[in-house]
Amino acid sequence: MKKKIGILLLFLLPFTVAFSQQLAKPLAKPGNRMRGMNKKQVVMPALTINFNLLNIALNGPIIQLEAKLAGKSFLVPFIRYSYAGIASTYEWTNFEDDSEYDPSSIAAGIGYKHFLVLNNRKNFVYYGAFGEYIHEKGLYNTYDARYEYEQIRHALALYGNLGYRWNIKRAFFMSLGILPGVAFDIKNKGYYTSGASEGLEYDDFSKISFIGMIDFSFGWRIKRGY
Repeated sequence: MKKKIGILLLFLLPFTVAFSQQLAKPLAKPGNRMRGMNKKQVVMPALTINFNLLNIALNGPIIQLEAKLAGKSFLVPFIRYSYAGIASTYEWTNFEDDSEYDPSSIAAGIGYKHFLVLNNRKNFVYYGAFGEYIHEKGLYNTYDARYEYEQIRHALALYGNLGYRWNIKRAFFMSLGILPGVAFDIKNKGYYTSGASEGLEYDDFSKISFIGMIDFSFGWRIKRGY
C-alpha cells in the first residue's frame, strides 16, 4: 500500500505544479467584464472519448466516454481491463509460474465529472466521483492438481477524481489527475478445482482495500457542443 501511495504522489507532482501556476495568476480586473462573459460562454463538447493507457502499469487500461448532461457537467461510463494491468496481475500471481490471472478479469462503472474553466478558456480543472463493479478470477497451485484452487472475486469500488485538462488542438486533449478509491469485496473466495475436494471452499479472502490510479489520458471530441 505504501508503494501505491508513493506512485500516486510521484505522478501527482506535475498536476500540482500546473494547478498552482494557474491559481497564481492575477484575478481579472473589473474592467475586463467582457473577458469574464466570454469565459462563461465556453461551449463544452457534447461527447468525448479518452484512453488512460498509463494505467497498464497499475490496474489496467481505461476507456471512458464523457456525455454532456448540462453546462460543464458530464456523465462518464467507462471500462477498465484489469487483466492487462501489471500491478493487478502481480497482486493475483506475484508473477509466479504456479498462478494464473484469468483474461475475463474486467471492471466497468459510471461516474460524474464537472469542469471549471480557467482564464485562458482552453484548459480546465475537473473533479468528480465514480462507482465501479469489479470481476476477477485466478488459479493457484496449478502444478499440483490435489491442491489447485480457483479464486473468484466480485467487488464494488468508489473513487474520487481530481485533475487538470489541456486542450492541445481543437478536438484533441490530454488530462492528468488522480483516482483514489476504496474497494469492498462482495465475494472473494477460493474453491478446489479437482480431486475429492472439487467444489469445496478453500478459503474466504474478502476484505476492504485501497485502490488508487493515475488519470493520465488523451482523448478526442467526437460530437460538437450545443
